[in-house]
Amino acid sequence: MADPARTAALQALLQVEENAGYSNLVLDKALKARSLPPRDKAFASALFYGVLERCLTLDYYLAQCLRDPRKKPEPLAREALRCGAYQIFYMDKVPGSAAVNETVEALKALGGAKMSGFVNGVLRTLLRKKPAMALPQGDSPRAWALRFSVPEPLIRLWMGAYGRDTAQKILQSFEQKAPLYIRVNTARTTAQALGAQLIEAGVPCEILPAPPGAARLEGTGSPAALAAFGEGLFHVQDLSAQWICELVDPQPGEAVCDCCAAPGGKSFTMAQQVGEKGQVLALDLYKGRVGLIGKGAQRLGLTNLKAQVHDAQKGFAGFPLFDRVLCDAPCSGFGVIRRKPEIRYKSLESIKGLPGLQLSILENAAGAVKPGGRLVYSTCTLNPAENQEVADRFLRAHPDFAPCPFQLPGLNRLPGEPAHMLTLLPFGKASDGFFAAAFTRGAAKG
Repeated sequence: MADPARTAALQALLQVEENAGYSNLVLDKALKARSLPPRDKAFASALFYGVLERCLTLDYYLAQCLRDPRKKPEPLAREALRCGAYQIFYMDKVPGSAAVNETVEALKALGGAKMSGFVNGVLRTLLRKKPAMALPQGDSPRAWALRFSVPEPLIRLWMGAYGRDTAQKILQSFEQKAPLYIRVNTARTTAQALGAQLIEAGVPCEILPAPPGAARLEGTGSPAALAAFGEGLFHVQDLSAQWICELVDPQPGEAVCDCCAAPGGKSFTMAQQVGEKGQVLALDLYKGRVGLIGKGAQRLGLTNLKAQVHDAQKGFAGFPLFDRVLCDAPCSGFGVIRRKPEIRYKSLESIKGLPGLQLSILENAAGAVKPGGRLVYSTCTLNPAENQEVADRFLRAHPDFAPCPFQLPGLNRLPGEPAHMLTLLPFGKASDGFFAAAFTRGAAKG
């Protein structure tokens, strides 16, 4: 009988390969379908994410065991081989024979009986050859691609944009477990009070000195299962995203528009910043996402937040003008690889159209800014073509906007980076890779 944990992981990996959804959502669905106990869930999750994070490395090892490495196995067989190889190389507590046998049984359970002999043979060859296998040494892009399982073109992009040393630090940071940050709901409690409540409940909680309301949790499992979450005392939000809200800097009583708002974390934070007399309009293209934003605002008691379906590419005719507008544009996501490991395998060719889309959304968002108001452009990627170049193109085309210099405490710019821009790298005092640029709309001529 096939092990349900390995079967769930293999099925989820196949779905991700077929572009059937984000990794976390795909895995959650696969785990729920089998009602696995906690220990099996943990194993399935470790195997699933481990394979996603190590695909290039695993494929390098496996290629040495194939008769014709140029011929790709079918998707189900390929994912089964990766599952077996990951257990053999990275799961010390799993005996090699069990890694092979259990992987083959999972493959059969998913309709791959005809491939089982092939997969069994390749994995047994891998077991035999493992002691003599090693990755290429050195710090060439190819060696790093296999060491960190990040495609060479992306590594070369980072080397060119940020330098060799910073590129290596970025790669190393994506091997670390992503910290869990929350934002205290200051409309209902204080950071100190929430911290004390969580610690009393046995949840390790560190209140951070900056940005205001930020805290880090450890060893909590699902934060949504905590009583404080159900009471609406916090929402989960990465530290880098919280810094973006600090840059928008909404003031009490102001009107703010978050024009690409899903999943809503920045809208929630800004709604707390503007207070009861202010208002945040959270817009998104998809009805389902807008519904989730609305439910989140309801849980947090944020009656000053309105979620609405809207396509930011269609402009803002008929909308009021806002004191602050955040344009957190759709992007390649190369700054959040450790949270969504499959993103690393996007080809640079596939994202060439994004800067044009981002500029279009930013230009439309600019029309919703009051004279004297602030416009912030942000992404969660590390790619100059989507970041600095979009911001520069916007300013050249819109003389009614000027650069808005800023400084966030404890965060340093890249060498030569303008005072109205900031790249947040996924190490140091940020946690995910983000970019932000701030602009001010000129006062109305009277």
